[in-house]
Amino acid sequence: MATLISRRGFLGTATAAAAAVGTAAPATAAATGRSTVDTVRERHRAVVVGTGFGGAVTAFRLAEAGVPAVVLERGRRWPVTPDGDTFPPVLRPDRRSSWLTPHPVYPGQPPVLYRPYVGLFEKVVGHNISVICGAGVGGGSLVYGGVMIRPPREVFTRVVPASVDFDELDRVHYPRVAGRIGIGTIPDDVLAHERYWSSRLFLDQAARAGLPTQRLTVAVDWNLVRAELQGRARPAASVGEYLNGLNGGARPSVDRNYLAWAEASGRVEVRPLHVVTGLGRDGQGRYVVRCDQINEDGEVLLHRELTADAVFLAAGSMGTTRLLVRARDTGALPGLPEDVGRHWGNNGDQIYFRALVPEPTGAHQGGPICVAVVDWNTPDGPVVIQHGPAPFPIDAHAMAVPGFGLAEPRGRFEYSPVTDRVTLHWPAGSDRAAQQGVRAVLRQLVSRTGGPVGVIGAELTGLLDLAAGGLAQALARLPGGSSVLGPLGGLLGLAAAAPAGLIDYSGLDPVTFHPLGGAVIGAVCDDRGRVHDHPGLYVVDGSLLPGSTGACNPAWTIAALAERAMDDVLTRDVGAVF
Repeated sequence: MATLISRRGFLGTATAAAAAVGTAAPATAAATGRSTVDTVRERHRAVVVGTGFGGAVTAFRLAEAGVPAVVLERGRRWPVTPDGDTFPPVLRPDRRSSWLTPHPVYPGQPPVLYRPYVGLFEKVVGHNISVICGAGVGGGSLVYGGVMIRPPREVFTRVVPASVDFDELDRVHYPRVAGRIGIGTIPDDVLAHERYWSSRLFLDQAARAGLPTQRLTVAVDWNLVRAELQGRARPAASVGEYLNGLNGGARPSVDRNYLAWAEASGRVEVRPLHVVTGLGRDGQGRYVVRCDQINEDGEVLLHRELTADAVFLAAGSMGTTRLLVRARDTGALPGLPEDVGRHWGNNGDQIYFRALVPEPTGAHQGGPICVAVVDWNTPDGPVVIQHGPAPFPIDAHAMAVPGFGLAEPRGRFEYSPVTDRVTLHWPAGSDRAAQQGVRAVLRQLVSRTGGPVGVIGAELTGLLDLAAGGLAQALARLPGGSSVLGPLGGLLGLAAAAPAGLIDYSGLDPVTFHPLGGAVIGAVCDDRGRVHDHPGLYVVDGSLLPGSTGACNPAWTIAALAERAMDDVLTRDVGAVF
């Protein structure tokens, strides 16, 4: 690999480039006291952008095939330590909680001000919707709920192009991912523990309501959870602390399997704190990836230009799509398909909170997500509703109940040459069927299990006044309740005053955790991720899927598609294309 160093004026350059992909811009040279920043130029055989499920699978498969590669990740490493303090608590956020913003961005977290940092979550604001994106080596696998669920064939074929053979995925690639990551359902003894009362209650209520349920397959080491329950390890998963990253090591995030194996090969180098700002081609037709190397405060230390024979885009739907849209519309990468930036969807995400549950739901509800109502045949289409255990410090008689349905992939990304930004546009009503389906099932659950009014625990007796949002008032009167729960207490108060005790968070702040589409199979790529008319350019993440993975969490399908793509790419393209 040849490396060249030059110097160029910085002010304005990286700020515009970072804005182009919609990230918070790193600190400028003026802010850090430097007038120029060095530029390093490198030559590589393959570059992978992103370290989530798609990027991690790709890095490992390249290493396995003997192909040297550099993997770029904007975030830092998050090694799980014996002290159990790698990740911040959900209800006590600090600067580790958000990506280069001075406050938390995760829904429901208390307001706090701090010095910006390369933290776990970025909130990308679009028109009619915002997207919560993970940051760090391991990508979304650091902060997801751990749910690994695949739709049945009849649902899969409704949303995924026909060129992707479900039977092949089902026979080969889903099982391969499951074996490599390690997944399974919650064991009987763990579910029977008092900390998992809320999960048992959810299953019981769903059964009484006549709704079909499942113990979900999840990526978690239940032996480590047992250690927490037995007092041999510091509680994390077992007290609902899993959404901000999982201290204690019970989550097998991809930095601890696929990426670790890739690095152990000696053929793959993972570079944290490298923010990719642009994609183009040089005079010889090779791809050029531009990035800024930053420190943990977001200050730019170095510019890099990596020239490569092959580039694998795995920066997630938001990162990959914005890079491609900007590259096309600025002329940096001409000839990209016109459908780049289209066919985007929110995976049918619906985020509900349920208040006034008749039975106690418990404090510090044991997690991660492990049970759900799964009905592929409702009148409004397939619906999955999960119980999302929460680290409530008191028994709030409340549950988080996120759900999924089917959404139309009507979102699109547009580039503005005036602002040099790429913005997501989401037409209102694109997920109406998902909204209707999830709401109908939740109302059935509530109406057949006592409704919003029932026997409330002694600690709340006499404090509730439903018409006035009595739950919020009750929480405020309990020691530490209001200060600890912050806006979550207000949210539960709104739920208490809402019909059936249900509040749709997405109606208050339209947000999704599962962006999909923007560089979809068929219109932009072939069914193995090859970008049309651009040999050596690949998409291996959720951008390939037109807006949905079939009313369920997308991680397993994304990883399986990446495995499937690499089977073919390594067979046909290595030695021929790169």
